[in-house]
Amino acid sequence: MAALTRSIGSAVVRLRAIRERVGEDRLRILGQIALAAWFAAQTFMRIAMFVHDKVPIGQDVEIYYRGVQEWLQGRDPWAAQVVVPPNHVFSYAGSPATTVLLAPSALLSEGQFTVLWLALSAVSAVAIVRWLKLPMWWLLFPPTVEAMYSGNPQLVVLMLLLAGAGRAGVVWDSIAVVLKVYAVIPLLGERKLRRVCLALVLTMATVVVAPSLWIHYAQEFGAISARLARESDNGWSAFYHPKLLVPTAIAILLLWRRDPKAAAWLAVPALWPSTEFHYSTFAQPVMTPLLAVLLAFPPLRVPYTIMLYVAWRFASAPVHAHLAAWAADGDSASPP
Repeated sequence: MAALTRSIGSAVVRLRAIRERVGEDRLRILGQIALAAWFAAQTFMRIAMFVHDKVPIGQDVEIYYRGVQEWLQGRDPWAAQVVVPPNHVFSYAGSPATTVLLAPSALLSEGQFTVLWLALSAVSAVAIVRWLKLPMWWLLFPPTVEAMYSGNPQLVVLMLLLAGAGRAGVVWDSIAVVLKVYAVIPLLGERKLRRVCLALVLTMATVVVAPSLWIHYAQEFGAISARLARESDNGWSAFYHPKLLVPTAIAILLLWRRDPKAAAWLAVPALWPSTEFHYSTFAQPVMTPLLAVLLAFPPLRVPYTIMLYVAWRFASAPVHAHLAAWAADGDSASPP
């Protein structure tokens, strides 16, 4: 055993020597180049798949627009659909609060609103990168690109939450929660409880505006949720996967005890029902190199990534302590 630890220590010493010769700045630049290339490769393959499958640009925002139109015309908004060739059907699943908030879209045609929302998504992506002080090549982060391609509100929601960090940001927080109710979860780790309650109050105010819409939604909630789960193949989170749900939930709870902010931002992609790939954009405010590499890789389930990240958060200090001790053994074993 002693020989093994000395061997590991010697290897650590050699790696440290290489790092010192190369230099920290050069290693950081090389790491950024490698990560940017990884993003670009994964994004290219993801978008190429969409083009091959003839998925229309702005598919998600078209669904939202049609849902609003159905409601304003006195019909069932959750019957609104977008059909992707050859016969893939995607249905509206927005909440009544979202439907009410987007009602002004009826002033525009579907094409006009789609272009406007796609532009807003792109502006949101740029704002997110700038506010988080990330390099601009982070616009290649595959979940971000997918959200821009589909026009999903995800990027706008994240932008609003980041804008809401200031003292007067309760308005932005509230709009984010109305647009996507799961936006309240990151607020739990970022804001005071009063701010969270104010955001929820605005959502509940839509009950007064459209009570019949809420009643219909409550009556059809089971069917709407089941259809969404089916159309999203049960989503990317652990919610519909019993073998993953409990360990993922435990991982988020453990992380909450150590770092509530990180746990709150990661809880949605980890546990929210019927998530999509672009929900991983919520990890950007607490991003690490490990999360960046793994969340950019679509074949790897998000819960595995987050459980691995949480495990590393707890194991990194002991691992570094052991490596330091082994390196000391390696130094002592090295010839003068």
